[in-house]
Amino acid sequence: MMKANWKTWTIICALTLGVVAWMTLSGGSKTGEEVPTFVAQRGPLQVDVLQGGEIQALQNHEVKSEIEIPTKIISIIPEGYLISEEDVKDGKVLVELDSSDLKTRIQDHEIDFQTTVTTYIDADEGREIQRSENQSLVRDMKESGVFALMDFEKYLGRALTGHILSDANLPSTGEELDKFVAMLDTQANTPLKPGEMKPGGATAAKKTPIKKNLKEASERIDFSPFLEGQSSGDGEAQQKLRQLEDEGLLRKSELAVAKQKVEASERLAARQFISKTQLENDQVTFEKVSLSVKTAETQLSLFKKYEFSKQCAVLLSAYRESLTKLERTVRANRSKMAQAETRFQTSKRRYEMELTKTEELERQLKACAIKATQPGLVAYGDLNAGSSYNYSNSIEEGASVRLRQTILTIPDMAQMGVNVKVHESQVKKVKVGQMALIRVDAEPGKVLEGRVAELALLPDSSSSRYTPNLKVYPAIIHIAGTQSCLKPGMNAKVEIIVDQLAEVLYVPVQSIEVEDDHHFCYISSGSKLERRPITTGVFNDEFIEVRDGLKLGELVAISLPKKAVSEEAKPDSATPKPEPLVKPQAKEKTKAVAAATK
Repeated sequence: MMKANWKTWTIICALTLGVVAWMTLSGGSKTGEEVPTFVAQRGPLQVDVLQGGEIQALQNHEVKSEIEIPTKIISIIPEGYLISEEDVKDGKVLVELDSSDLKTRIQDHEIDFQTTVTTYIDADEGREIQRSENQSLVRDMKESGVFALMDFEKYLGRALTGHILSDANLPSTGEELDKFVAMLDTQANTPLKPGEMKPGGATAAKKTPIKKNLKEASERIDFSPFLEGQSSGDGEAQQKLRQLEDEGLLRKSELAVAKQKVEASERLAARQFISKTQLENDQVTFEKVSLSVKTAETQLSLFKKYEFSKQCAVLLSAYRESLTKLERTVRANRSKMAQAETRFQTSKRRYEMELTKTEELERQLKACAIKATQPGLVAYGDLNAGSSYNYSNSIEEGASVRLRQTILTIPDMAQMGVNVKVHESQVKKVKVGQMALIRVDAEPGKVLEGRVAELALLPDSSSSRYTPNLKVYPAIIHIAGTQSCLKPGMNAKVEIIVDQLAEVLYVPVQSIEVEDDHHFCYISSGSKLERRPITTGVFNDEFIEVRDGLKLGELVAISLPKKAVSEEAKPDSATPKPEPLVKPQAKEKTKAVAAATK
């Protein structure tokens, strides 16, 4: 609570009593000699701001409840207990909270946690099993592709097969097929991400190489030109071509022989050297050989026109189909792997959440016994909160506390300060870093030094809640050094040194009159009072600096009786009535002091 400025009240009361006594003895005399005066003096003038405040620790260690559910205080250390270094070393228990509900929650959670662990292990093993199955499926499809390629090479020969497959943009050798399978195998074991499922995303980009290597089945290839000049090749087709061609040549040779034999038999039969039956046998043989020649020619023609192209198309289609199956297997594996990975990540996340919850419950169980961590004086509740808040949240054995509620506050006594509230009429004078003198009510006669460390930019809203016209700005004064005699909550008076003037002319603030923003004072000259305009400077609660219009040693009227007027004002009744001989700043300061006292 802010205290009134005792120096200001002392001066005001003394001057008031002096004026009343003078008026009583003088009987209302109008002479200037009977008006209380002050001799204008020159010397040092200290400009300061006086405020009342409360001692507080600059740093407080707050002991708060870390239990999620409301819990009761079983035992608590007495307020005002001084925690020593030995207490900190021994781990002295300051507060013990009820942990029965927390233990029940831990037991219930243990069952759920074990189920989560089992699910997590199963998902991890399932992912590895799925990866192994994917590798087996890809390996089987790879073998099918290799066998289809070997069949194609076996039928046409390696060189011709490689040429055909290269034109078809298909893997033409075993090395190319291994690279193709390796790329697909990598895709099979890479889980899909949600973003890759979008059209034109990463999935489409990864499928492009596969589609590029597989032509549509509707694209037909004319294989007949590949037989030309390939009779000396190393494939089954070339061997069969040679067999058919050789068979045709053999039959033609037999036909020539049979024809010669028939012609010879006809000449011999005409001379009756052989029987007619033998001639007929030779003619039948000739006819058979002629038919075999036609059959060989037909077989060769059919092989070239149909059988060769058909077999090539069948083998190429089988090879294509093996690659297509491999691609389908890869995609199916990717889908299965994505499902397995999703199950694993879900179970892993749930396991981590349950593990974190388990650790949190264990931590809260340990937090039920709050131990001393630093030495200091024990205070209940939050020292920075208002009295109404601490009253509604009283700290005692059996009381319930909620999460993050401050149970104890241990102020750091090594560095103390004063919390003051500066009136708005004085706030412009106060700056951060200014020196201050502190007088504590509990230590009369002792003056402490400090400095202004903090000054609020906006007025305190709580102070204007009940008195809207009162505007005060909170400020923190840091006290220099360590003061063992200070305790939080002590009342103190703070004198903030605003300025130090070396040699100035000054008079009491009560002797100044203000009219239309001009300053005047009344100079006592014999039996007259001379009203004189002056220029003023800085001031404190007692004196004000006079920069022009007044000389050293002149008598200045401190106050003017109600009936006394200046000689210059008597003749002219139209002259406005002089204003009170108290400077408005002094009035405002008196009002501020009175408001602070309330």
